[in-house]
Amino acid sequence: MTTAESAPVANSSESATTRQRIRFWALLALTAFLGSIIAFVGFVTAGGVWFTISDALGLIQAITIVPLILGLDQLLNTEETSLARVGKWLGMTGCSLVGVGSIVLLTSDVSHQFVPAGGGLGMQFVGFGLIGGWFVAQGVISRRTGLLGRRTTWSALAVGAGFVIGILGAPFGPESIATSLGGSIALIGFIVWTISIRSEMAATD
Repeated sequence: MTTAESAPVANSSESATTRQRIRFWALLALTAFLGSIIAFVGFVTAGGVWFTISDALGLIQAITIVPLILGLDQLLNTEETSLARVGKWLGMTGCSLVGVGSIVLLTSDVSHQFVPAGGGLGMQFVGFGLIGGWFVAQGVISRRTGLLGRRTTWSALAVGAGFVIGILGAPFGPESIATSLGGSIALIGFIVWTISIRSEMAATD
C-alpha cells in the first residue's frame, strides 16, 4: 500500500478515535454540569461545604469542555473557518477563566459572598459566558453547513443562549429571573445536546 493509499485509512482511524473521545467527554461534561447546578443551589441556600464543592466542580467542568472544543474543531470545522476560529478562541479562553477562577476560590481565603463582578467568581461567570459563545458558534456553523443534525444544532444554540442569559442576570443576584431562566435553558439544552452529539458520533462509526 502506498503512502497516498494509506493516508485515508490513517485519517479514518484518527477520526474514529476523536469521535469516541467526544462521546466520552460530552458525558463527563454533562455530569459535571449537573453537579454544578446542584452545588450552585447548595451554594446559594446553605453555603458551608457547598462553596468548596461548587468551586471544585467548576474546575472539573472547565477541564471536561476543553477536549470537546478541540475534538469538534478537528472534526467539524472544515468550513466557516473564521467563525470556527473565533468560537474556538472564545471556548478555550472561557475554560481558562473558569479554571483559574475556580482555583483562586479553592486556594484563597474568601468570603464567598455572591459578588459576580469580583475575584474568582467573576472569572468563573465571564468564563461561562465565553463558553456559551462557543456553543452558539458551533450551532451557527452547524446550521449553515449541515455538519450536525437539527437536534444537535438547536440544543447547542440553547446551551449557549442559556449560559449568556444566566451570566447577564448574575449582577441581579443568584435568584434573579434571568439567572434562573438561563440556568434552566442551559440545563435542558445540555442534556439534549449530550444525548444528541453522542448519538451522532456513534452513528458515524
